Amino acid sequence: MGRDHRSGREGLPVDDVSSYPASAADMRLYKDAGSQLAHFKPPVLVHGGNPHERLFVCAFDGTGNDKFKNPLHATNVAKIDEQVSRLAIAGNHQIAGGYVPGPGTQEDAITRTLDGAIGYTYEARVEKMYQLLIQQAAEWRREDPHARIRLADIGFSRGADEAASFARFVHEHGIQDFNGATYTRDSHGRITRVEYTKPPLVPPGKVAQVVGLFDPVGTGAPVNDYDRRLPPSVISGFQIFAKDEHRGMFKSDHIIDPDVSPDGRFLGVRVPGAHSDVGGSYLLNGLSIRSGNLMVDYLNALSDRPFLEKSPEPIDPRFNVVHRSTQGNWLYRVWHKVDRLEPDGYNTLEAPKHHHHGYRVTGDPYNAEPRDDALSQQFDFRNVAIGPVPASPSETVQQLPPAEPGIAHRGTANARSTASVDAMIERLYQAALKRDNGAMDAVADDYLQSPQGADWWRGIQQCGQAMQMPEPAPACQGQAPEPMVAAGMQR
Repeated sequence: MGRDHRSGREGLPVDDVSSYPASAADMRLYKDAGSQLAHFKPPVLVHGGNPHERLFVCAFDGTGNDKFKNPLHATNVAKIDEQVSRLAIAGNHQIAGGYVPGPGTQEDAITRTLDGAIGYTYEARVEKMYQLLIQQAAEWRREDPHARIRLADIGFSRGADEAASFARFVHEHGIQDFNGATYTRDSHGRITRVEYTKPPLVPPGKVAQVVGLFDPVGTGAPVNDYDRRLPPSVISGFQIFAKDEHRGMFKSDHIIDPDVSPDGRFLGVRVPGAHSDVGGSYLLNGLSIRSGNLMVDYLNALSDRPFLEKSPEPIDPRFNVVHRSTQGNWLYRVWHKVDRLEPDGYNTLEAPKHHHHGYRVTGDPYNAEPRDDALSQQFDFRNVAIGPVPASPSETVQQLPPAEPGIAHRGTANARSTASVDAMIERLYQAALKRDNGAMDAVADDYLQSPQGADWWRGIQQCGQAMQMPEPAPACQGQAPEPMVAAGMQR
């Protein structure tokens, strides 16, 4: 999001707002969400043994979020897209994806500010993703004329609303033939008109889709002008709500309602944290990592072979914090605050407030359209498997058996020391990300004062003596030793 970052106490990264520790009750909400997810049944859209099945993951980033311009503050959507983009290198050619940065990521300050405020490029970003989709679909059909293409539409913030509108766009247009597409663009390169001169590769309403939504927010253009009701071809969906977001400009958009829908089609879960504690981009990211892992479990259930990896979840409580997002800028501070559990804190109207170009809303304006049962019945629905979480470095310390009375374990001190070194590694990693040489030197000095560092330094001295080389100069203590190096849309 273009934010500066700096080190605070104990070398921890500092975000642009303050935070407070998540409570034990807060952290239990992730266990509750995981339990709900484990009882939820999404469709299996792609099987490793069926070479004709394809899955395209459409990733819409949030307002102000662009993984190319600011990778350090990458969101969960961006991180999922990065994993998808590496699948072909790993030999998985059944799954591919496309990524569109969020509104308010332009170079020009005025344009960026205006788009960030009202999201006026909403339609252009949906059109851009559709172009990426039909390009990939054309390539898949060229390789395999019998390729069957399914979609997973994911997004964060306004990007989650874009994902919902994109699902409607695909439902209404099918998958058009990219080889017959003629585009008209404005001076900024945005698509303003497209003409398709060939029959679609897949007819409207016949593309099976699911959605994965990180805390949708539709402020401005999405709520006013666009239809975010999920269409019949969306046969499953999962939405994660930020419980502790209080900005009046960030009302929760109930594209999917909390809890399980009566027909079992959708699941919404509430977790602790502000908006970006769910979608990601803060550096103190313990909560957003956990939300990202929930979505990874859901997306992995779309394949009979998991294709995404979960991230280690910090056990250091200093990373498991709720951010005070109302401190973000002066407008957030003076704007009225909301409670997302109260009607003033969320939107339930998913049809557009304003009608343009003769577009008229039909059916229930507050909820998804009924699922296409004929399309849905083509797939098996299975419970989400909650995958293992990779261990954090400090979690790899072996547990020791109880010591005899009056006798302390030697390993107890070693375990504490190992945990201390793990913390140093984390500090060094964060300092390296910020290219803070002073902080890296401080970590190296602390390491040399630790038992492991002292042993390492003695080894260097002994090695030098054995080779009849001069002892390393004390100035070397300012360098990190080798073991510490861290790697046309309807409205």
